[in-house]
Amino acid sequence: EMDGDVTTFWRQLDALRETALAGDIDAANRQFAALARRRRSGAAEVDTARTAMLELLAEGFGLDRAGLAEAPVTARDVPPGAMPAFGRDGVEGVSLVTCCMNREDNLRRALSSWLACPDIAEIVIVDWSSELPVRAALREAGIEDVRIRVVRVENEPRWVLSWAFNLGFRAANCARILKADADIVLAPDFFARNPLGPGQFIAGNWRTAGEDQAHVNGFFYLHRADLAAVAGFNEFITTYGWDDDDLYDRLDRKGLARRDVAAGTIHHLPHSDAERLGGEAEGLSAAAELARDTMHRIRRNRLLAHIMPYWDDHKRLMPFAVTRGGTGDLAVTRDGWLPHPVPAQVEADVDHYARLELTSWRLGQRVLELDRARLDLLLARPFAELGRLDVEIALGNAPESLAAPGGWLVLRAGAEGIAGLAGGAAAFTPLAALAAARRMAVVITGPWTALPEGDPEAARACALVPEWEHPDRAPAIGVAELAAPGPAGRITRELAWTPETVAALTALPAPALAPRRGRVFADGQHGLGNRLRAIASAAAIAERSDRELVVVWQPDAHCDCRFADLFDHAGAVIEETFAPEAEARGARLYNYMEVEEGAAKDAPVEAGGTGDLYLRSAYVMNSPLTDWEAENRWLRGLTPVEEVRALVAGVRHPNDISAHVRMAGGAAYEHLPWEASDGNWNAEGHAAIAHWREKSHFSHFLRRIDALTAEGRAGRIFLAADAPETYEAFRACYGDRLAMLDRAVYDRSAAQLRYALADALLLGQAPLLLGSTWSSFSELAMRLSPRQMAIEMSGKDF
Repeated sequence: EMDGDVTTFWRQLDALRETALAGDIDAANRQFAALARRRRSGAAEVDTARTAMLELLAEGFGLDRAGLAEAPVTARDVPPGAMPAFGRDGVEGVSLVTCCMNREDNLRRALSSWLACPDIAEIVIVDWSSELPVRAALREAGIEDVRIRVVRVENEPRWVLSWAFNLGFRAANCARILKADADIVLAPDFFARNPLGPGQFIAGNWRTAGEDQAHVNGFFYLHRADLAAVAGFNEFITTYGWDDDDLYDRLDRKGLARRDVAAGTIHHLPHSDAERLGGEAEGLSAAAELARDTMHRIRRNRLLAHIMPYWDDHKRLMPFAVTRGGTGDLAVTRDGWLPHPVPAQVEADVDHYARLELTSWRLGQRVLELDRARLDLLLARPFAELGRLDVEIALGNAPESLAAPGGWLVLRAGAEGIAGLAGGAAAFTPLAALAAARRMAVVITGPWTALPEGDPEAARACALVPEWEHPDRAPAIGVAELAAPGPAGRITRELAWTPETVAALTALPAPALAPRRGRVFADGQHGLGNRLRAIASAAAIAERSDRELVVVWQPDAHCDCRFADLFDHAGAVIEETFAPEAEARGARLYNYMEVEEGAAKDAPVEAGGTGDLYLRSAYVMNSPLTDWEAENRWLRGLTPVEEVRALVAGVRHPNDISAHVRMAGGAAYEHLPWEASDGNWNAEGHAAIAHWREKSHFSHFLRRIDALTAEGRAGRIFLAADAPETYEAFRACYGDRLAMLDRAVYDRSAAQLRYALADALLLGQAPLLLGSTWSSFSELAMRLSPRQMAIEMSGKDF
């Protein structure tokens, strides 16, 4: 019955699109009203997808929305099969609530201490999609007790504490709730020494905890009614950190008194931050190191909690539907859209200010004066290589010199600048060339903020630092030592300007005057696939022309995320495009964005010499220095962030075939900024996109997969798509044969783009890819694939 309902609805939706495209708006309105009445399916997620698609069609074709006036089921309603609301009543006793995702060892160790407490009436364990289900792990360990109830959550790719524990609190039955992580051990006398009175809550406190016990801060014991009054954990917070302090602050505002848990009555089983957050920071850029720092996550979530609306019992909790239940264990899945998303720009802002704050702790208050682009340049290096001089250079006239791999050569000048030094103007040119050959950047410091008139132009291109901002002396270096092969890595050295120095510089042989290593600024444009192929092409040119690659990645409507949101990358990244400034500073500019003034798509890139190149493109560059294999080697060498790796790990793979369905395009979608007809492509490009999007409708893929199934070649299928109706149609047709990454949004936010990158990696795991023609994302999947894939393209091969 469901299959028939799905097929009928989407067939009628296709008919509506055809009618609207043909221009018969009256007939389209009648079809739209009929579909609006039939969009109910009994499943909230299906209703949401259908309503969203109808909204898109209505907006794109100017249809009458009256049929959508009746609101769909929301997360605050309680449809059949949904989890109950967070009520304030409960039976007498204590519910211990814990959550677990792949940490069964600690859970088994802690559980024995909980079961030894007769005051605990029930233990609710939320199993957040563990690879080995918690109930099975407990049976293997021989742990059976009628008080243990497991709520198994299916299909969650990553750990979200606030969602998991709020679900556990809703499933609990008792009037008092004890929240304990799966690594907290209770002492036998816990309840005797921690009596819970009215109007108070008991919590761990990192400030007073013993050595190695700071993580007891997340433990608390309170009345269910008090927890319900503040709606549990703040569900705007979906990453590690600050969730407990935010909750305690809201309980305090409700008038509850906080008491520290009695010393010695709880114990945290130790494990490292690498276990908690994934991976080690050694050898990473400062930006990547901060992303793994627990304090960074705490500070960013603290900011987030202050910026987003106050979390209270008027907020919708994440909706879950019960798929299997009874008086004991439950199995649930998320049901419907995310009711409380954090806007991508807010995520970017809190991340930036947390990085700014923590960097200032290490490198001083002047860090706070850095804008985003300059902070990104600074943090491209490991913290071990950074000092206050680096901060001053980032704030100064030549922040791009932060990329110098050899470090700094400091030259102190007097009030008259370089021209005031004996032999200065003549000797400075060989000095600059010598530093460049050593891959160092010259830093000039003196009693001014700009060089005096009359100084050589080569000096004006160097980083200038006022001497009052850099009073410290660095170890001295002479011309002979500077000219000798140096050790690998970055150093800071100071050159004393003496007659001997001038004589040595002017006597240098010509080979020492090698120019500095140039850079390739790779300014990727449009969506994820376009950007990555353009940057990969630039990376190949940089490698083969002995230049340093600098990624230029400015978030915009096409790709509203930072490069660091997707990849752990140790190289230089700038988050603001600066093509005119780069050209003004002497870089050769190649702009392939044909809708922009002065652009010339496919212009041959001249990479001779040693100067800088600025490549602004959504396409592969026209150069003999780049090719498919070189580009793909660079792409496959990128390391996705932990969140993306977790998404990939949470989906069945490899599969027999993978399908990428890219059908959202054309007139019905031009209200979306990344599909708009103005400013993105020329008329020819828009016509080609509309043509090939029609050829990539999901119905074409269904027919081809059915044929492959008949041949025995499509037992297991992975799908990545850009519209909810595609997922619904595939799910209805293929059931458990289908693997996919469930999502609630289809925008260009950082969260969605992490899903997209995971999709691209998973698409490349199958031996056969059914791709969408004229889609750089299908191309990206081919590029990222570690195997030789067979490729079939929509509108051409099927």
